[in-house]
Amino acid sequence: MADKRFFSPSGAVCDAAVESDFDRAERYDKVFVGALGVYYRDGFRFKYVPYPALERAFIRVQEVNGRLCCGRAVFAYFRLVLVVGGREWGDVMSEDEKAMDDALAAIARRSPSTAIGFVK
Repeated sequence: MADKRFFSPSGAVCDAAVESDFDRAERYDKVFVGALGVYYRDGFRFKYVPYPALERAFIRVQEVNGRLCCGRAVFAYFRLVLVVGGREWGDVMSEDEKAMDDALAAIARRSPSTAIGFVK
């Protein structure tokens, strides 16, 4: 019996196969890439995007100009954005660029039908 509850674009999912896939998923900082879909924590819950629903995935770079006591600094955040139904459904932020790039590459390997990166 499945104990963990996941929230997908189509509603709550409480399935032993999904939970088992989550347990075996590859972890890239805050993103878990499994055989059935992509998992990530959003607040107090885990979200799950199954590959058949995932239309597009890309990295968005967000720069923040910081004013510090000794001058200015630029901080970069990397956001893995997951598009479902023509809308940005998932947005996972990280400071680790390599982890986000590796997660995007893993999604591309596991789901060839998903558009990766910029699409006109």
